[in-house]
Amino acid sequence: MDAPPLPDDPRDWPTDPFALLGVPRSASEADLKRAYTRLIRKYKPEHAPDEFRRVREAYESAVEQSRWYRDAPPVRDTFRDFPLGPSASPVPPEAGTGEAPGQPHETQIDPPVRPAVVDPVEEAWADAAAGRWADAYFALVTLANAHPNRADLPLRLYWLLALRPTLDDGRTRHDWLAAALARAHLSGPAAELYQRELVTDPQTALYGPYSQLLEIPGASGVSLLALAGQRLAAAAPEGRWAKVELDLAALVPRAAELDEVQWLGYLVDLAGRTAYQRPAVAARCEALLAGLRHLELRHSWAFDRVDEHRAAAGVWQRATEVPEPIRRAVAAAWGGTDLRGPLRAASAWASAAPDEALKKCDQVTGEGVAILVAFARVLESKHLSAPTGPEFPPGLIRGLVRGHLANRGPHDHDYIIVRGSLIRLLITERIDPDELAEACATDANYLVRAIAEHTRTDGALRLVYRAATVSD
Repeated sequence: MDAPPLPDDPRDWPTDPFALLGVPRSASEADLKRAYTRLIRKYKPEHAPDEFRRVREAYESAVEQSRWYRDAPPVRDTFRDFPLGPSASPVPPEAGTGEAPGQPHETQIDPPVRPAVVDPVEEAWADAAAGRWADAYFALVTLANAHPNRADLPLRLYWLLALRPTLDDGRTRHDWLAAALARAHLSGPAAELYQRELVTDPQTALYGPYSQLLEIPGASGVSLLALAGQRLAAAAPEGRWAKVELDLAALVPRAAELDEVQWLGYLVDLAGRTAYQRPAVAARCEALLAGLRHLELRHSWAFDRVDEHRAAAGVWQRATEVPEPIRRAVAAAWGGTDLRGPLRAASAWASAAPDEALKKCDQVTGEGVAILVAFARVLESKHLSAPTGPEFPPGLIRGLVRGHLANRGPHDHDYIIVRGSLIRLLITERIDPDELAEACATDANYLVRAIAEHTRTDGALRLVYRAATVSD
């Protein structure tokens, strides 16, 4: 039966080595080895160094102690050849021993116990656990240089510099992680750690010692494309297109090593992300996709998506009458890059002169309308996901609209004339056009009702309002 699992907190672990390993004191060395192997599969040194050290120490202690619990070889009684009393006669020697009655007796004892062999890596790691950081670091550096094929040693050094960056003035944890990736051929725990670095700090994880990762020899095609996809996902939102181009250039000579379907997916993703802001890269992807046309029957979705992105990019490039802040926001949305900067720019543009922004949107015709529709969808998505603020009282909205109309002459109540000042009022008071349309739809004043009806169908006014208030 399997031993019960150890508690999550190592401080609650048993101090008895046999209890920690989950075996009785009568266990053989083979049983102890099996228990030790079972535990270190769970508590690996690169993931749980303290737990691994405890398990290792328990195993070594149990091996040493177990020898004292086994049956020792028979020991002859030292006093068996001597009289036990005044009237007792000496015990005759056993037949066949060849010992004379008066000959001294030699007691048999166990062979000497050899000390357990200490792994220098574990010894260095124990120094780190004991707070001797410098000793541990320099010992592991020496071991890493002596064993250039071991990926676990740079990983231990990565963690030491992550905890104590001042241990090495010439290197950072990133140097050791890049070395671990090279030794592990872009796989294993090193690849998992690198993915975390890409998510938390892409600016560092895409450059420096990580620049040549896709050129590492010996990496499998699966590992290459997995890492390339992670780098693309980290670089594209930040608009780091130069790094994306370098990665593509590193992959192309190794295309024969790659799985065709995975390579197809990578090229489609890259073509879609670069179609708007890096059309030359998108064209390069399409040229490479021409060599994968034999996959079109089974993976038609991929080629359809490339066609869609090409068509949308053509519309985007021709729609020059669309205000530039809107074009940039749509390109970011369609290309999968970070929307926050473009949306802030669009918000500043719309709120600075909302009536002029309305006029610019009114002038958009033809294919440019598709860009406005795409921008409106982005704004609508942001609007629906934003936290709901306090509801504006309908009576107060009607009062504001009446007051707004009352300050105008009798010939200035036409919606086209009122519209410019109305958008400024809505933005200033943070009244959503839909709220105004609903609140004023049943007002007694027919002019107010007319304003509500026009507002309900005025897509440009809604777009400018949502753009101006998107950062709220």
